[in-house]
Amino acid sequence: MTPVRVDDPDDPRLADYRELEALGHRPDPRRFIAESKLVVERLLQSAYPIASVLTTESHCARLGPALAARPEVPVYVGEQALLRTVVGFNFHRGVAACGLRPAALRWNDMAPGTEHEDVPEDMLSALCERPAYTVALAQGLSDPANVGAIVRAARAFGVDLLLLDRAGADPLSRRAIRAAAGNVFAQGLAGVTDLVAVVERLRRAGATVLAATPGPRARPLGAVERPARLVILVGSEGQGLPAALRAVSDAEVAIPMRPGVDSLGVAAATAILLYALAGAQDPGL
Repeated sequence: MTPVRVDDPDDPRLADYRELEALGHRPDPRRFIAESKLVVERLLQSAYPIASVLTTESHCARLGPALAARPEVPVYVGEQALLRTVVGFNFHRGVAACGLRPAALRWNDMAPGTEHEDVPEDMLSALCERPAYTVALAQGLSDPANVGAIVRAARAFGVDLLLLDRAGADPLSRRAIRAAAGNVFAQGLAGVTDLVAVVERLRRAGATVLAATPGPRARPLGAVERPARLVILVGSEGQGLPAALRAVSDAEVAIPMRPGVDSLGVAAATAILLYALAGAQDPGL
């Protein structure tokens, strides 16, 4: 689509971008905002539907090939001052896009009564038919930056499906998308409400479930052999994995550390686990 010049900050076509950091701002539960050239470029290269792009002329030129590949996406171009007025802060990134959420990534905290679905059945069925796969499930993560970092690690180390607790942070929040550096748009991802039921389903289909925990029953990471069908469970930094999830695991695993260090941050620990159990065996790395 030919870029459309906009000069009025009150233009209704820019409503999705208005006052993004205002107190009490509640975005449309079926949409999300991506920011920066790198992140918007990765969104444009993905299969996600996109409602629009808002950018300056200079950033529009830099995004030329990516925009040309998505001619159905409306592109609105304005001065830097207009973007600042619309979003409500000094928007130095110079480009934003509004994407449309799949139903599996509509988050609980977006709006009361928002409809959503857990892991789509066709996604689970297709996964269970594969002879080998890696699934990671993160429970109770409240910090969007941690969620984004885990998405990035999952993408880096070949995780086929990342499942996220719907009671935790939204992976398509602005902060999580930034922390993931846009990798969220290429990573298999779904929100889960009944975590135990999904883990049990995968286990019945032949997966081996490993729970990351520093508990006394945990085996050192280096002593764990990688199964063909693997589910890795990680929990929050404060509480760890609840007993119900540990109960449906086949084994517990821990990262050995020097005395005096009792834990790593959840994002760092998850990245180590994913590399050791998935990435190190990936011929594509």
